[in-house]
Amino acid sequence: MSTYRNVKAQIAKLEKQAADLLKKEVAVVSAKVRGLIEEYGLTAADLGLTGKVSKAVKVLRKGKAAAKPAGIPIYADPVSAKTWTGKGKQPNWIVEGLKKGKSKADFLIAKAAPAPATPAKVSKPAKAAKVPKKSAAVSKPAPKVARKTSAKKVSAKAAAAKAEVAKD
Repeated sequence: MSTYRNVKAQIAKLEKQAADLLKKEVAVVSAKVRGLIEEYGLTAADLGLTGKVSKAVKVLRKGKAAAKPAGIPIYADPVSAKTWTGKGKQPNWIVEGLKKGKSKADFLIAKAAPAPATPAKVSKPAKAAKVPKKSAAVSKPAPKVARKTSAKKVSAKAAAAKAEVAKD
């Protein structure tokens, strides 16, 4: 006859086993995704991970405003793969992790490869005083040639994390 303690111990053992299996499977899947991204030179825009609102979200329901996009997740639960943007109330898995002595940095999605720093906003320079036009004898400078910019490569970890979020 099974006792409550035995059943709880079995549940704990199975949950640990499930978490281990999830980690292994995520590693395999992320390696596959990383390989495909590198093979085809995909970008976040190619994968639809630009944060733009889809047409379906823009559709208004009767008398209700359209849903806002969720935002880019910053934190992820390694066990359940749930994510959090860092805004609003902390999810239970973050609260429990903090109680167990972990820090928020332990839940960062791309802690191994930090996101590139975004340049600070540059204030507009003050308008310069108008300078009188030069005489026609001075030649005009050559027209500017537009440079082609290569598409930004998405870091493999960020792409894998975003693919997981999109799957949910």
